[in-house]
Amino acid sequence: MKTLAALEIVIGMLFPASCITAAAFVSPAPFSKGSSSGTGWATPKKWTGAKTSLSYGSREDGDEEKDLAAPSPPFSASDFQERLGDALDPACSVDDEDCLAFSSLDHGLPPFDSNASEDPLCDPQDVDCRAFLPGSRLDRDSSLAAELQSRSDSIEKERIDRNWKAARCPTTFVPVSDSDWVRRVDVDSYPLAACGGARGGVYVVDLEEKAVVAKAEGAHAIQVEQGATTARRAMEHLHGRLDGGGVVAVAIRGDLVASSGREGGVRLWRIVRSHGVAAEGGTSGGYSRGTLVPLGILPGLQNTIVTSLKFDSNRHLWVACYDGTVRAYNMTGYNNSAVRFPPKKPAFRSDFTDSVLDMYLCEKLQLGVCATADGSAALFNLVDGQFFVGIMLFEVAARSVLIVNHKNDSGYSVMCGGTDGTIHRIPLNINPKNGRVYEDNPFAVSDTTDTAIKPRHVGPVMTMACPDDGMFVSGGQDGAIRVWDCSPIKETANDAVGQEAKPQKLQTKCMYALTGYKLWLSACTTDGKRLVSDGGESSVIIRDFSREPGTNGKASL
Repeated sequence: MKTLAALEIVIGMLFPASCITAAAFVSPAPFSKGSSSGTGWATPKKWTGAKTSLSYGSREDGDEEKDLAAPSPPFSASDFQERLGDALDPACSVDDEDCLAFSSLDHGLPPFDSNASEDPLCDPQDVDCRAFLPGSRLDRDSSLAAELQSRSDSIEKERIDRNWKAARCPTTFVPVSDSDWVRRVDVDSYPLAACGGARGGVYVVDLEEKAVVAKAEGAHAIQVEQGATTARRAMEHLHGRLDGGGVVAVAIRGDLVASSGREGGVRLWRIVRSHGVAAEGGTSGGYSRGTLVPLGILPGLQNTIVTSLKFDSNRHLWVACYDGTVRAYNMTGYNNSAVRFPPKKPAFRSDFTDSVLDMYLCEKLQLGVCATADGSAALFNLVDGQFFVGIMLFEVAARSVLIVNHKNDSGYSVMCGGTDGTIHRIPLNINPKNGRVYEDNPFAVSDTTDTAIKPRHVGPVMTMACPDDGMFVSGGQDGAIRVWDCSPIKETANDAVGQEAKPQKLQTKCMYALTGYKLWLSACTTDGKRLVSDGGESSVIIRDFSREPGTNGKASL
């Protein structure tokens, strides 16, 4: 029976269903008018209309009589065998009903038009029919491709995670200037990076091509002017006894660059590329050489030392200042070359308890955090920019700050590094209903909680970054970048059974240290695959964790 059903499918491939009946399987003899069976061969009219139309031509009143009177030519068994061989899909077995059924879908069909709103073979409401048309197979192919890509991304992520934990990271040096040393670095979308120099220069570098895309040399002061006591005190808080000079902060988003110096204020720049000119020191295929076009200075900040600059995804530039304020400027439209001058006033402004030395934005929580000179970590809302609570952590200044996701949205912690080399971890109380922090009680610690983690840096903690959930890095003036595991401790069966829900058991373990950086290391950033930092004299340093194992990765310079 299974073979007979398969043959029925094959015959359906050879002849349209409207042209053949079951009697044809028994006797291929031509049908004549006087036959008692009442069934047999019918002669269809020719195709008419457009190529994709399957309608028959109209019949005149006498057509039926002519068709019935004139006998069709005999259809022999050999003819049937020949047509059967032509129609069979060589990939299908003769008794494979499913294979033959799917193969028959493409037999004799007009070309599939992906732009057509309807297929002429199916009623628009016939879901079953449309599901087996070629277009649905295209959808299935797209879905399969998406699943394969997702699996490929998952495998790559697992490999990168293993490389982070095993310190497999080949090191690359990207030279920036022969006459300037790199002091700050920021990356928005790899491989484009913005750098600040010890001689006040601002540089945009293609890290893949190892080429300077655009630069503005001498854009900022090298050292603090005589008599500028506030600026001098600010540099002591920021850099201690290892002040390398030059640019204080730099940020990049798209073609927009912001930079600040020890003379005060924020300068805005637009990257304008020149077409048809190879990048300096690079090859074709990278960013072409261009210029940094000055857009002006943010008003109201000319005499204010700006310590940190961050762009968010809502086109705001957040500015942290030594005067104890954080301001947000709406930069909408500034990637348009027709827009030149900065906004006249900030969209948000908030006052903090003391001078702000560092700032981090966590858009997933709509939360920002600042490190202040009085030794505290202070939280503010990204919706309105307002400071709402702080926690005192140090007897010295808090120098760097970060918010890290524990693992798979299982919780968040504030990491705050001080000028004494200590790092504190403060878990946050998150409202499970809206995924935001409780503003009236944001910190999940008590007065007796020991929040300091070990080991400490031998020098101020200058910078921190988060490559992935449950992990962060810290860089200090001891010339090392440490990689930390901060994922929650998995609860055992004995811990969970018969007990009420308890706060997560948190661990913070230093997995290893990347060494060899210069002591004035002050900035690092990561996209999860690479760790980009200064601390290499006139070069940017890239640690690449996306390389395959066995590519001579090393954990020191």
